[in-house]
Amino acid sequence: MELGQRTELRQKVTLSPQVYQGLSILAMPIFELQQLVEAEMLENPLLEVDEIEPEPGEDDETRQESAEEERAWDEWLDMYDELDSAEYSGPRDPNEEAANTEEFVGGAVSFSDYLEQQLAMMELSDEVDAAARAVIGSLDADGFFKGDCAEVAALVGVTTANAEEGLRVVQQLDPPGVGARSLTEALVIQMDFLGLEDPLLEAIINGHLDDVAANHFRKIARALKATEPEVREAVAVLRSLNPRPAGAYSPGPSPGYIVPDVTIRRFDDEWLIIPNSESVPTLRVSPRYRSMLRSGSNADEDTRRYLKDKIRSAESFIKNVDRRKDTVSRITGIILEVQSEFFEDGKGPLRPLRLEDVAVELGVHLSTVSRGVTGKYMATPYGLFELKHFFAGGYRTTTGMDIASTSIKQRLKELVAEEDAEKPLSDQKLAELLSDEGVSVARRTVAKYREELHIEPSWARRRR
Repeated sequence: MELGQRTELRQKVTLSPQVYQGLSILAMPIFELQQLVEAEMLENPLLEVDEIEPEPGEDDETRQESAEEERAWDEWLDMYDELDSAEYSGPRDPNEEAANTEEFVGGAVSFSDYLEQQLAMMELSDEVDAAARAVIGSLDADGFFKGDCAEVAALVGVTTANAEEGLRVVQQLDPPGVGARSLTEALVIQMDFLGLEDPLLEAIINGHLDDVAANHFRKIARALKATEPEVREAVAVLRSLNPRPAGAYSPGPSPGYIVPDVTIRRFDDEWLIIPNSESVPTLRVSPRYRSMLRSGSNADEDTRRYLKDKIRSAESFIKNVDRRKDTVSRITGIILEVQSEFFEDGKGPLRPLRLEDVAVELGVHLSTVSRGVTGKYMATPYGLFELKHFFAGGYRTTTGMDIASTSIKQRLKELVAEEDAEKPLSDQKLAELLSDEGVSVARRTVAKYREELHIEPSWARRRR
């Protein structure tokens, strides 16, 4: 056999732990992220809070500009404080509902509730929604679907095609791989979520998982006509995937009072999005330690190696925290734009907004948006809202106006509150009243919304 050299262009896929760190940071509520930042600063001495202090040797002109900026910012804050205090100076509206303090206290969310909350933010038909919820109810402890689509169809009274569509919907949810019917399918779904396009890795997943478990890399290489180093590299990526999709979810400890991730305030005709930098401060790599890597320092080779490793770790962590802030802020910006009527006075109707729409707008995967809105809160002049509050499917009225399902639910509450106690409105009558107002809603949809609002059926309301 003749030996020789040749040039070959090959696309390699590498997946580092930093990728998963970024995903987990995005999914964290802010109180968990705060704890993680504190733990990371204890672990990495090169990571510190950026106090934004002037560097030594800063010229007088720069100092003067900084001082002017500080004064301008202080003046803006003083002006806002005056406006903010003036907002509530008038007498309280007696018809306004009192704030429920329980809404400001968070709690742990079960895995099935976490998945169903994501479903509620998607625009699905009643049949597909029912099938998807049945699929969620059939998941095992590892997040795998152990049922059968035909069984799901018979259970909820839909077609097999609707049941299969419900399964596909669940497989789009976070964490990646949930709803898979096998380990192979779960790993392929995670590859798709991470944007990994590696034929060798996919071939290993589809036909050689047992060989991977037994470390038979040479056997895999012969079967797939690849080199052993290439197989080892692909297996390293494979082992970074999660064989137990549900294991990627953690409800975390039950939180206390909710801390908002962003605050929005109106200044003239513009809305300002202010990330919470108090709970999660701006971080930086310590300049003092960084200077020890410069030429001429007295640091030995082991110290330099240690500093380089910690600097890379710190920069990756900072980038992931900043990316989380940026993603939440960009999602908030889209919410402000779409729900502009609501933010006029806090009472306007919500427009339909889907996770898919935001994902397309940001150019990210749907589950990334799901991570970015779940457990994230926005402080507004009208109260504290979870970001997912502004996501809802919707309907188009006879006048051509889009209206969110949350607005329809609010209208249902009002109709029930105004009904004759002796003759409570049936679901069919409620659907007809909504239709008279220009919103065509099926009776079964009214029944579903009524159950979500914890409103009893008409016969129970009459008996009460």
